[in-house]
Amino acid sequence: MKKYIAKSNGETLIEHTNNLLDEFNLLKITYPQIFNDSSWKLLQLACVYHDMGKINQRFQQKVLTNRSYDKLEIPHGLLSITMIPFKELRKKYGFNRKQLKVLAYAIAWHHERDFSKVDEQHYQDEINAMVPEEENFDISTLNIDVPLQKPKKVSERYYTLGNRWLINDDIASSKERQIENYHYFQLFVKVKGLLNRIDYAASGHYQVESSPRVNLSQNILENWQQKNSMASWNELQKWTYNHRNENIVVIGQTGEGKTEGALRWLANEKAFYVLPLKSAINAIYNRIADTVFSGDLLQINNSLALLHSDMMAKALDNEKDADYEAFEQLVNEERQWSKQLSIATLDQIFPFVYHYKSYEPSLATLSYSKVVIDEIQMYTPDLLAYIIYGLKQIQKYGGKFEIMTATLAPFIVDLMKETNLNFVQPDHPFLDPNVNHRHKVQVIHADLTVDDILKLNRNGKTLVICNTVNKAVELYQDLRERNIDAHLIHSRFIRHDRDVKEKEISVFGKSDNHKSGIWIGTQVVEASLDIDFDLLITELSELNGLFQRMGRCYRRRNYKGKKPNVYVFDGGEHAPHGIRKGNKSVVDWQMFEISKQAIVNISGYLSEQDKLDLINKNYTSDKVSDFVNQVKDDMAYLHATENLRPDKSKIKQIFRNIQNIDVIPEEVYLKNKDEINDNLNILRNRKIIPDKKKLIEAKENLKDWLVSVPSYLIKNNADFVKNKQMKGLGFYLLSKEYHYDSETGLSFNRIESKSDEDDNFF
Repeated sequence: MKKYIAKSNGETLIEHTNNLLDEFNLLKITYPQIFNDSSWKLLQLACVYHDMGKINQRFQQKVLTNRSYDKLEIPHGLLSITMIPFKELRKKYGFNRKQLKVLAYAIAWHHERDFSKVDEQHYQDEINAMVPEEENFDISTLNIDVPLQKPKKVSERYYTLGNRWLINDDIASSKERQIENYHYFQLFVKVKGLLNRIDYAASGHYQVESSPRVNLSQNILENWQQKNSMASWNELQKWTYNHRNENIVVIGQTGEGKTEGALRWLANEKAFYVLPLKSAINAIYNRIADTVFSGDLLQINNSLALLHSDMMAKALDNEKDADYEAFEQLVNEERQWSKQLSIATLDQIFPFVYHYKSYEPSLATLSYSKVVIDEIQMYTPDLLAYIIYGLKQIQKYGGKFEIMTATLAPFIVDLMKETNLNFVQPDHPFLDPNVNHRHKVQVIHADLTVDDILKLNRNGKTLVICNTVNKAVELYQDLRERNIDAHLIHSRFIRHDRDVKEKEISVFGKSDNHKSGIWIGTQVVEASLDIDFDLLITELSELNGLFQRMGRCYRRRNYKGKKPNVYVFDGGEHAPHGIRKGNKSVVDWQMFEISKQAIVNISGYLSEQDKLDLINKNYTSDKVSDFVNQVKDDMAYLHATENLRPDKSKIKQIFRNIQNIDVIPEEVYLKNKDEINDNLNILRNRKIIPDKKKLIEAKENLKDWLVSVPSYLIKNNADFVKNKQMKGLGFYLLSKEYHYDSETGLSFNRIESKSDEDDNFF
C-alpha cells in the first residue's frame, strides 16, 4: 500500500487522522454534553474523512516538493467528500439526508476556499484521477467500520458545488420547515467548528481542551479560612451556585465578592470571563491564579488563559525559562480557546456575531461554554449590541451566560427581554448593610479647575478623574507649576510607562497604605484597578460612570467625616470637558443631560440603594431612547448582514472600532535607541535567526515603546519620521512635533484646538 503525506513536515495522512481521533476522544470525554450519540458520530466521521482528498497526486507533489500552491489543484475538502459512503452511513447509523448534508458541507468547507472558479469538468477529471489512489490507500489502520467509497461526484441532495450552507437557506419554506432547517444549520456550525478546532489541535500537537477540568471555586474558601476560620460563602455566592445551571443576571455592591460568585456559577465548566479593560483583566487573572490555583504555574498554564492584545507579554513572563516548543504550545492553546477558563476583552470573544469567514469554531465552542459579562454598563451602544446579539446566539446554541454588575440600567434588561434572552434574577440586589454609607456627595455646578483641587484637597489620598486625557494633563501640569506633588495616569503613555504607573497607583491606592498625595486619571481607573482613595474629585460623565468612579473611593469602608468625600463637577452652564452633542462625545449626550438633572440637588450621603434607585428611575428605555435606538440599529445590522461572511481581519477592526495607529514617539526612540534598534535588527534578520522565541520576545519588547494614537489627530504621512530600521516591520516613528515624556505622555503640539478623544477600552 502507498504512503500518503498530509503535512509539509512529513506527517502521513494516517498519522494526522489518528491525531484528530485522539483529540476527538479527549473532547468527547471532557465535555460529553456537547452532542447526542448520533451527532458525536457525525463529528467523528468528519475527523476521519476530512483530509482524504489529500491522496490526489497534485497535493502529494505539492507537499513533497515543498510548494504552497498549484493552480490546477482542486481544494482537498471538495475531493474528500467524494469518498464519503453516504448509502452505507444511512444504512449503518440511520442518518437522514440532512445529517449527511451536514457532514458533507462541514468537510467541504473545513478550509475557507473560493469555490466559484472550480470548473465542473476539471472537478470531475480530478475525481477520476483519484480512483487508483483510493485503491492504493490503506484505511484499515484507522480502525473504522465504514470504509471509503470509490471517488465519485456527490449527489446534490448532499452537496452542491460552490454553494455554502447559509443561515437563511429555504427562507420561503413553512415555519416548521424553517425551524427544522435552522436546527440542521446549527448542527453544521457545531460540527464544522469543532472539526476545525480538533484539526488545529492535531496539527499543532496540543490538547483541544485542557484536561483534567478543575472546580473554578476550589481553594477560595480554604484561603479565606486561613485568615478567618469563620469565613463562609455569602448570600450572593450561594445564590449564583444554586442557579449554576441557568442564565443569570446579578447586581451586587462593590466588595460583595461578585468574582467569587461568578467562579461558583462557572463550577467546572468551560468558561470565558469578559471585562472591558485590559488592566482589569490582568488583575482578575492574577487574582484567580492566586486564589484558585495558589500560584501553581503548572496548574495555571493548564487551565487559565489571558486573551487580550498584550497577552503575549504575560505568556513570555510565565514561560521565561521554557524552550520555544513549550512556549508555542502554550500560546496556541490560549489563542485556540483550549484552556478551561479564558479571561478576555470583548473583541477576543464576540466578533463571531458578524459571521466572518471561519467563525464556526468560536460559536461551536461557546455552545458548550459559560460566559461571564462583567461591568456591562461600561459599553458603548455598538459593543452592547454585540453582547446582547451574541448572548442570544450563544443561548440558542446551548451555552449559558451570567451578567454581573454593581448597577444595571432598566433599558439593558428591556433590550435583553425584547431579544428573547432567557435569564433569572434574584428578587433583590446584594448589598452589604454594614457598608452602606461610603460616599458623602456634593455636586458643584462649575467646571473643574486646579484651584478647586487645591481647595478641596485634605492631604490624604486624593483621586481626580477627568473625562479626557487633555483635561487630565492640563490639571496635572497646573499642579506641577505650583510645586504640588501629583501623579498622572491615562491611555496615552507607552506601555513601559503605563505599566509602571499602574503598579504605582495600585500600591498607593491600597487601603492599608496611609501615604498622601494626588493622582489624576481618566476612564482607565473607573473599573480596572483595585484602589481605595480617601477623596474623589471628578467631572460628571453619566450616572454609571460616576458610580464606577465613586467605587475607587472608600471602596469597602464607611465614611463618617463631616465634609463630603466625593465632589462632582457637572460643568455648570456648560458640559464638562469631552461631552458634547454628536459622536465625538465621551458619553451619550442624552445620558449626560439626564444624569446632570438627576444629581442636581444631591448633597449628603448617597447609599448603595440610592445609586440603584437613581439608575432605575432615570435610565429607562423611554428616557434614554437615543442610546437604545443605536443598540437596536446595530443589532438589526448584524441580523441583516449575517450571510455576508466578511474577512476576520476586517471584522477585528470594525469590532474594536479601531481608528488608532501604534507609533514610537521620536523622543522615546532617541532616548532608547540602542535597545530599540537591537530588537529591530532581530526582526529584520528573522529569516536567518533559528530561535523563534527570540523573535517573539523582540516584537514584544518593541511594544513597550509604543503608544496608540487616534488616527484623526495625525494630519498626514509627513508626521511619520522615515526610519530604515523599521521599514516593513509594521512599526512607525512619530515626529518630534508630537511631544512625549514619561510624566505627561503624548501631547499633540501640532493640533490648534484641543481634542476630546476618550480612552480606548482595548
